[in-house]
Amino acid sequence: MKAKYQVLSKVENLLANKTKVTTQDVAKAMQLSRGVVSTYLSQLYQEGLLLKSGTKPVYWQLNSNDDVFAKMIGSDGSLKKVIDKCKAAVNYPPNGFPLIITGPSGSGKSFLASLIYEYAKQVSVISQNANFVVLNCADYANNPELLSSVLFGYKKGAFTGADQDHLGLVDQADGGYLFLDEIHRLPRESQEKLFVLLDSGKFYPLGESKHFKRVNVRFIFATTEDITNHLLKTFRRRVPLKVSLSSISKRPLVERCKLIENFFKKEAIKIDRDIEVPTDVVDYLLKSELIGNVGSLENQVKLLCAENFNRADNSSILKITSSKNEKENNRSWLIKSSQYINLTFSSSDEINVKLASFVKTLLKNEKINRRIENQSLAMNQFLRDLHENLSVLIVDEDYKNYLYKKLTATLKPVFLRYGLLKDLKKVKIEQAASLLSVLHRENNKTDLKELRELVEQHYPRTTYICNQVKNALDIKIDANWLIIVLLYVICDEIAPEIEKQKLLGIMVCHGGAVASNICSIVNSLCGSYIFEAFDMPIDVSNREIVSQISCYIRKQNRNYDGTILLFDMGSLATLYKNIKALLNNDLLVINNITTAIALDLGLQIQQGTSFKKIAEKAEKYPDSMKIQYYEGISQKSNVIVSCMSGVGLSEEVKKILKVTLKSDIEVITMDYRDLKSTLQRHDHSYFKNTKFILTTNDVPKQNGIEVLNLYDVMDEDGDWKLRQLLKQMGEDKKTIDNLIKELLKFFTIGGIKGRLRFLNPEVVIPEIQEIVVKFEKFYHLNFSNKLKLSLYMHIALMLERLMLGGVDTSDVHEKIITKDERDFNVIAKKIFRDIEEKYNITVNDYELSLIYELLKVNFNK
Repeated sequence: MKAKYQVLSKVENLLANKTKVTTQDVAKAMQLSRGVVSTYLSQLYQEGLLLKSGTKPVYWQLNSNDDVFAKMIGSDGSLKKVIDKCKAAVNYPPNGFPLIITGPSGSGKSFLASLIYEYAKQVSVISQNANFVVLNCADYANNPELLSSVLFGYKKGAFTGADQDHLGLVDQADGGYLFLDEIHRLPRESQEKLFVLLDSGKFYPLGESKHFKRVNVRFIFATTEDITNHLLKTFRRRVPLKVSLSSISKRPLVERCKLIENFFKKEAIKIDRDIEVPTDVVDYLLKSELIGNVGSLENQVKLLCAENFNRADNSSILKITSSKNEKENNRSWLIKSSQYINLTFSSSDEINVKLASFVKTLLKNEKINRRIENQSLAMNQFLRDLHENLSVLIVDEDYKNYLYKKLTATLKPVFLRYGLLKDLKKVKIEQAASLLSVLHRENNKTDLKELRELVEQHYPRTTYICNQVKNALDIKIDANWLIIVLLYVICDEIAPEIEKQKLLGIMVCHGGAVASNICSIVNSLCGSYIFEAFDMPIDVSNREIVSQISCYIRKQNRNYDGTILLFDMGSLATLYKNIKALLNNDLLVINNITTAIALDLGLQIQQGTSFKKIAEKAEKYPDSMKIQYYEGISQKSNVIVSCMSGVGLSEEVKKILKVTLKSDIEVITMDYRDLKSTLQRHDHSYFKNTKFILTTNDVPKQNGIEVLNLYDVMDEDGDWKLRQLLKQMGEDKKTIDNLIKELLKFFTIGGIKGRLRFLNPEVVIPEIQEIVVKFEKFYHLNFSNKLKLSLYMHIALMLERLMLGGVDTSDVHEKIITKDERDFNVIAKKIFRDIEEKYNITVNDYELSLIYELLKVNFNK
């Protein structure tokens, strides 16, 4: 037994001698911590097995199955949210909160109010002898003074005839509930008195102005009108919860049927006879234009019973007929007077038998003659039989219409994406909605596992589209039935064309919906499902791309002659190697795709062009397309850049390398995890054209490839190593110096971007670089990259500091300045002169002393 149900068992034992228990009671009895027990109790409450009340402490009770709200038909269906809110209003500590029930006349507002009162007693938030006081405000709408006296009572002498004190309805409801119906008829003055009572629990009887009375009353209000037009704003604010009951015509079919059954049941008990109700009479009641609410429906049932009772003999069964209904059939409900029965349709068993036979027919067709037209014909025949040979009650028209709208809204974007929108027909959607509404209503349990496996094997591409619709469709329908209906009703005519495709087409693009847009255009122009698209974030790793493509390939559940992957940017070699391992066919990867190229490929795929011919033609595409269907990271000399913080940083470094280096070399960016995985899975031949790898983290030297940490370039050893690698590639000193300068600038900007409030790093860093060069030239020094990086960041922050007023140096003790530092200050002032004039600042001695501290080690060498 799960732990939480052990807790439930313990609660049951404890409640044998108590009406309710606390969390601490249960924890002590089970020798568990209060926190653990509280978690289990909360879970049991969420499952509806326990009731809770109070706050400190919280009390727990068993939630008996005889929930008073079960008396209201629809409490577990269309009214479930309404009931949940009503329960919250009752249980909210310390004294619940008032609520307004809105809805048309006769929709059940008064009945719901009475159930709220019964529930409050059931969960013991009010005493069992608490009152439920009702007032219809319409009775006193034209006499505000009388209404006030009825509500709040009056003092002796308050008006002529008031010869003694009189308690009002508020007093009578103390400790219980006061239900005010037709609240929109409540005059303004009474509303104002009520919201004072709601706020404070205090009120003054009519004729009393000094001594208030205090009560603890729970309020329920009801109205048929829009409360914003009839109730004061200050009053509305004091009623936090509003629930609405819809007219019976808007209730689900099954609930309307249960209401009819319930009303016939009442009459059966009243006349002490069983009542036989033909389904065509029920159909008449359901569709009668006279039905406006629950009350009028009940009246019609009473009239039918009365009319037929007059004509009836002394038989134990009263048979209902209706002169207004011309239909005749031999199916009926038998409403028993002796016991309540669950609502069932006499045709339910018949439907389930037909469903089982129907599934056998589909299975037989799939195994013997796999023509989808046969399955579609069987579907249409089944649907025709349902409509013509069975009661109209089988099809829930409301739910069917709901399904039609949901299916239409979901199918259109999916079919547009796969170029099939022209094939989407209204009549097919209507057929699918009808069939699904029947399957939903009957809660059919037919086993579809074998059929589902067969359709995925025979129609993998079409089933994939049906799954896309299923995933986007927000309705509670058995997934297997939904796929079957979508396949054989919606997609029956397009499946043969979709399934004949011999090549698998995939698009991958970064950012927004680029791939989806191109895919939709190409598929639409081709008029068929040619490509699937994957829209990826900018910084996605190749691993994630491969993972999604792998999932898609598995769902295809069939063999293709080849796979064509269109990509917008990235490492083709890595993608090729990883995806090729998933396939048992040829793979062509094309980079930097355009809509025109994608359309050209799509048309070739649609026309059945062989993979080899498509690959040969692809070789003639522009060089920028970067076609690949060979082994290796690249056939060109290359440098790999991989930054742990993301592809974005790698791309920035790639730009610097491409702009500064003269060599005709390919710069490949890779995700850090992809790099590690690639190094581990491949030997040296895979990297035969790779000159070195630049990273922002330490990667062990593997496969004889040089790996250099970008941050090590700031040190002398790292600087020397990078220079040697670049020289081996044929780069000259000037190019190498420029590259390192740009890297330093890039890292400096990255380091101070978030710390500068006014200065633009892109502008100020080149100016600071010139200042540092002047210091180097004057002193005939070559500062290390690490020192340059420190100087760039320090001077940038110093300039902004001086622009904002500088540092208060009043508390800085004067120190003895050496001759070397005095000489430095003179030179530094001259070097900083231009920038002082530009930014209207003065670099004072204190700031110069800080720069001197950074540089003096170099002066002593």
